[in-house]
Amino acid sequence: MQSSQLKHRITIEQETTLGQDPKTGKVQKQWVALVTLWANVSDLSTKDQLQARALSSTIQARAKIRYSKTAAKINSTMRVLFEGQYYVIDGNPMHDLDSRREYLTLNLATGKKEWV
Repeated sequence: MQSSQLKHRITIEQETTLGQDPKTGKVQKQWVALVTLWANVSDLSTKDQLQARALSSTIQARAKIRYSKTAAKINSTMRVLFEGQYYVIDGNPMHDLDSRREYLTLNLATGKKEWV
């Protein structure tokens, strides 16, 4: 994948457990940046959005990133920060069809309201 195709910066964040609040017993969690990388983020076409809605999916965009050891660790429990908005990673990343080591595609869905 050519670097000129990767025009956007995205941050992949992972939720970590800080511990338990001694007073309330509630488990405290925090989102921590795992990696910031270059990506090609593209919104879904109207046709793709309609198909996604028919399947009860909220996918809005796709982010194509270069494959690396760190990128290979990305999964659907993480979230993406792009242009000030948070996105859910809908499903695990999809590998390219040829070598499976060139790039990964992340399906991005609407972030959760409590992330704002």
